[in-house]
Amino acid sequence: MMGLSMNTFVFKSFAFAVLILGGCAPQTYRPATLPLYMQGAGLPAIHPVVAEANPAPTPPVKTPSQTQEFTLNQAVQTVLQADPRISAAFENINQAQADLLTAGLLPNPQVNTDIQLLPLTQTFTVTRQGGPPQFDFNVAMPIDWFLFGKRAAAMVSGEQGVDVAEADFANTVRLRIAAAISAFYDVLEMQAMLELAHENQDNLARMENIIRNRVAFGGVGTIETDRIRLSIFSGRRDVHARELELAAALNRFRALLGIADAVPVNVKGSLEVKSLVKPINTETAFKWAEANRPDLASLRKQLDKANADIKLAESQAYPNVTPMVGYTRQFQEQAIGFPDANSWMAGMNVSVPIFDRNQGNIGKAKSVYSQTQLNLQAQLVDLRAEIDQAVQTFTSAYQFLSNDDPGQLDAAKNVRDKITQAYELGGKTLIEVLDAQRTYLETYRVHISGRSSYWHSLYQLNAAMGKQILQ
Repeated sequence: MMGLSMNTFVFKSFAFAVLILGGCAPQTYRPATLPLYMQGAGLPAIHPVVAEANPAPTPPVKTPSQTQEFTLNQAVQTVLQADPRISAAFENINQAQADLLTAGLLPNPQVNTDIQLLPLTQTFTVTRQGGPPQFDFNVAMPIDWFLFGKRAAAMVSGEQGVDVAEADFANTVRLRIAAAISAFYDVLEMQAMLELAHENQDNLARMENIIRNRVAFGGVGTIETDRIRLSIFSGRRDVHARELELAAALNRFRALLGIADAVPVNVKGSLEVKSLVKPINTETAFKWAEANRPDLASLRKQLDKANADIKLAESQAYPNVTPMVGYTRQFQEQAIGFPDANSWMAGMNVSVPIFDRNQGNIGKAKSVYSQTQLNLQAQLVDLRAEIDQAVQTFTSAYQFLSNDDPGQLDAAKNVRDKITQAYELGGKTLIEVLDAQRTYLETYRVHISGRSSYWHSLYQLNAAMGKQILQ
């Protein structure tokens, strides 16, 4: 009868354990993926890279000698796929998923076994009784994670951590793509400036030939040869300066693309604006930013996580409860003359939270919650200033192009060419020629800078709103 009761108890205990463990298995958490900036135009999605246990060595990649040319969309795609900083930011999501997995794991059972009451100096017999020796086997399993919701609170906190990592990743993508677009238009601007510097150098070289012919025929003095040489030297310095600026812009662009090799890169595009996009007001842009900025989403999710951490810290204040069940085998026959016996035991260990009720961690979690609220308020203040500045910058660039006279550049070029022709015939002075050339040069630079500012400010405003609203 005793053996039957023992078997029934063991079976019921095993069934209860299976029910608990099976019903509390952690489920894979799949948060709603935040929209990524510039992903609305059919760009590739980001997928995690699963590391192999023993990855094969990667063969060395031969650096191609030909120049890699990128359009704007190709540059954005390359940033999403190859930028190591984006890949590194994605690992934060994997780490948050790992923390969530750890939070959902059940505590390990504890096993204790011993043999006690063994004879020390002489053997136990019926006439020299002792002991009797016994063998104990106990199994203990904490259940406070189930009774007081400690595991559930930890899993909620872990899920919020995954949401925060997702939002931070989306913000990293936004910033890296915005930087790559800015670098793309920097290269276009520097290319146009370098072409203008070469054009200016060619014009000065033609003027030098004209002056030499006039000096040879006695039309002007040699002082004008010296003047044009000084202008040519100044033009060469300008070419070298523009070459350095272009090289710096290309290096920034290559770094943002995640290209580590010394591969020549170039961009394919134009600064010309076919149709102007009308600006929007600050309030509208701010509402778009509030709805789409992933850094704001991250702070809101951090607020949720801080609230979950408070509940987690409060659940940890409950006592630790560890029930146990055990089996004992008593070896009585030799020691006291009775048959050997089997028995079982049940017990429970409970901590008594009198002094340590997790007060410190609860207070810290509440402080983090307050701190996150203040950070969110500060971010909203900074965001309004950022949006206002971006709107004003784009509006200024829009007004510049709207009021820009399309014929101004042609007029400056015609004035330069006519004065040059008149000088060749002796009707104008060299100072007038150089002044016309300088006016054309400055007008062309303003033309380039105005269009570059338009594209920069347009994409800067889109990035500030967190979504490509203006296009």
